[in-house]
Amino acid sequence: MKLQRHTPKRGRIEIIPMIDTILILLIFYMSFSTFSKKEKRMDSRLPVIAKTNRTAPNNVPLDLTIHVFNHGRLTVNGAEYEITSLRDSLMQLSSISQVATLVIEGETDTSYQSVIGVLDICAQAHLTNVAFRPLPTK
Repeated sequence: MKLQRHTPKRGRIEIIPMIDTILILLIFYMSFSTFSKKEKRMDSRLPVIAKTNRTAPNNVPLDLTIHVFNHGRLTVNGAEYEITSLRDSLMQLSSISQVATLVIEGETDTSYQSVIGVLDICAQAHLTNVAFRPLPTK
């Protein structure tokens, strides 16, 4: 009995999908190469130094750190406040158009409601420069 030999088929490289893929990559890289030129350029103006008498600026930046404890206790830069007095103080601060940066810190056992309450007070006072700072673990 004679066995028939099977000759393995030679693999073929399909050229049409390869050309399609290369064409899509070429279009992709060409379209994004124009954006890299715009990123290198930055429009800016250097400040001009005036030789007039310097006056004190009206809006001095103010940094406040609001530390929220459990059960609604608050300290602002070390001074203790109640929620209502904090609301009044922040409303006065925004009414004189003072530029203020507020940093809200919360203890680990503080409820989210207390922190969100302080954030709501900042929103009512139209103070938008608000950040959160995590406290270091003890």
